[in-house]
Amino acid sequence: MEDQVTPHELAERLHALRLPSSDAALFLSVDVKTVKRWLDGVVAIPGPAAQAVLAWSKLERLGLPWRPAEDLLGTNEEEVAKQIRLLREHNLQLNEILQRVRSRGGPAAPWRVDLGSCTAELDGIIEVGFYPLPNGGFSPSNYRRMDRGPDSIRDQPLIEDAIAAIADAVSTAGETWIDR
Repeated sequence: MEDQVTPHELAERLHALRLPSSDAALFLSVDVKTVKRWLDGVVAIPGPAAQAVLAWSKLERLGLPWRPAEDLLGTNEEEVAKQIRLLREHNLQLNEILQRVRSRGGPAAPWRVDLGSCTAELDGIIEVGFYPLPNGGFSPSNYRRMDRGPDSIRDQPLIEDAIAAIADAVSTAGETWIDR
């Protein structure tokens, strides 16, 4: 994944995300002055920060939620930082999975995604469960094989395909998924 972002690209992406420097700093767990130095080109934008902004942009383009939900955040600053860090890591992991599936040409087979039961199934072979998140996103939770014993290493490509299918279904459902 490209991890170089110019100050101009950073400014454009933050604008497209409707993300002021102060919020970007909060979400990236850095000081707002650091974001301003990145935007001014005084300091290079580090890879992890660039990757986070690129992931947010991709999730935004897909119509998938990426911002922390207000009800996930407490008033304790340490808890706020922890929740932001966890959500950022979750979003980056989901983005990496979506990229891998896209690089393979998409899911190898059609998945049936049931947003009501929070499951995705592939022809009675494998079922992947997921949790709805308060911000309208989802988090994969478990999987089971119906034709043989589970092996998460062997089944990783199938699990990733399921996650991509779930992301598509959640994105398509939009507001109806969020209003659940």
